[in-house]
Amino acid sequence: MYKSVANNLELFSVQIPQTIVPTPTNSDYSVGFIRRYFCQRANDDNGNVFEIDEETHGDLKINAFWKVADIKWRITGPLDTLYKNDGRIDDMGVRTSNKAAISLAVSNIKNISLYLPNILQFYK
Repeated sequence: MYKSVANNLELFSVQIPQTIVPTPTNSDYSVGFIRRYFCQRANDDNGNVFEIDEETHGDLKINAFWKVADIKWRITGPLDTLYKNDGRIDDMGVRTSNKAAISLAVSNIKNISLYLPNILQFYK
């Protein structure tokens, strides 16, 4: 069996995905958010987190070697929570929205918050 594996290593290797840094467009700023995609090796909760593109996310979503997460990342709007006159929340604000997005992603990728320390990244 060892010889079979040794002769076919490409079948058993885990390719590291191409890491990207998203570049929000003017259209994204008009919408107010971007979709961000992440992955981490499935057998290493403390391993590196990689930011990836949507296509790679789709491919890795069905790959047992990887855990994936996607988040809606706010890039415009008020920084802090805005309230209506009656005390109800009018807008959660960018800070709170992005913290909430990270909290949801933690269920898939435990240490994603270490990869995203700047909750105002890309904010205008």
